[in-house]
Amino acid sequence: MTHILISFLGKSRKQEGQYKQACYQFDGTQQSARFFSFALNRHIQPERLVMLGTSGSMWDVLCEQLGTDSHEQWANLSEAVETDSVSQQQLDAFALPVSQALQVDCQLKRIPYGDNLAEQVEILQIMASAIQAGDTVSLDLTHGLRHLPMLGLLSAMYLKTARNVTINGIYYGALDRTKDGLTPVMQLDGLLNIADWLNALDGFNKTGNLAPFSDLLQRDGMAAETANCLADAAFFENTLNIPNARSPLKKFTEATKNGLSGIGALFEDSLRKRIAWHKEDKLYLRQRENAYFYLQQGDYLRAATLGYEAFITLHVQQDTSIPRLNSENYEHREQIKAALKNNRNNDYKLLSNLRNALAHGLRSPMKQVQTALSNQANLHAELSRLFNTLLPKDSK
Repeated sequence: MTHILISFLGKSRKQEGQYKQACYQFDGTQQSARFFSFALNRHIQPERLVMLGTSGSMWDVLCEQLGTDSHEQWANLSEAVETDSVSQQQLDAFALPVSQALQVDCQLKRIPYGDNLAEQVEILQIMASAIQAGDTVSLDLTHGLRHLPMLGLLSAMYLKTARNVTINGIYYGALDRTKDGLTPVMQLDGLLNIADWLNALDGFNKTGNLAPFSDLLQRDGMAAETANCLADAAFFENTLNIPNARSPLKKFTEATKNGLSGIGALFEDSLRKRIAWHKEDKLYLRQRENAYFYLQQGDYLRAATLGYEAFITLHVQQDTSIPRLNSENYEHREQIKAALKNNRNNDYKLLSNLRNALAHGLRSPMKQVQTALSNQANLHAELSRLFNTLLPKDSK
């Protein structure tokens, strides 16, 4: 797989002068260059450099700095820059001499200005065309039009997700922060981690899956033993084993009682709110809360299943005919189910049949079930009504 450096080239500003020579400060090393991409190229040594610029970017200055202005087509290139009309054919003619000067395979790509969504999508497509699945990509956001760095960051998210590439680093040469002759180089990789947290939170809001947070918290420096509690809880929740999901959540909460650090601190409130159900002492209330959660997310199979089990648990807790057993006791729960078969509670029978129809994907002979399953709105409304009727918040 190939390590590719993608860099943006800004528009010529002859009235303001061109990019200044700077001594860029990397970790432990310094690289002097007028264009930051030159310094970064020497520092990370990619196998390919892809330079992106518009039809008015300072391609002529770039080539001049590399000593390729003696090329027979340089004068035409410089004139095209002045008239904002540089073509891809003109850039192709300079790809080889630029490659030789920088000692790396170079591709010079003309991109649109990105004035509208169609052009912004085209820029992403041009970037993607230079990359293969599995490649490693470094991004230089230093130069270019002011809105292009934002698009560059979005491109990193796109390439990582859609093209399965590894983002090696996102760099910015902060010329305005130069001090004592040294220009700091900022790495903005952390912004991608924030994007990963946002994706995990979005997925969590839709499915209730806690597992992705385990890896993200370990990236933040959390011990694997603590972070993996969320993965363990996610497994038990996904298998509807609410009792066993409680223990790892209690362990995680205790281990992080002093708060989360790093990026996790931004999402701590949302995370703790979702796992707060484990503090309920009664199994019924834990099952009830999760049933409502999955109903809200549109996960109707898990909602109906947990709602049904919560109803059984409620009756186990209220049953005084035999000595009080653990609510999870299998024999006691089966006794309750057998007793409920003759129950005249039509809502219980409807919930039971809805759960069975959702679990097995079969058509139910009950007209109410057929009506409920005819569309999402009906199913959501029916389950909401059943939960409100059968699952009181006060379980006494």
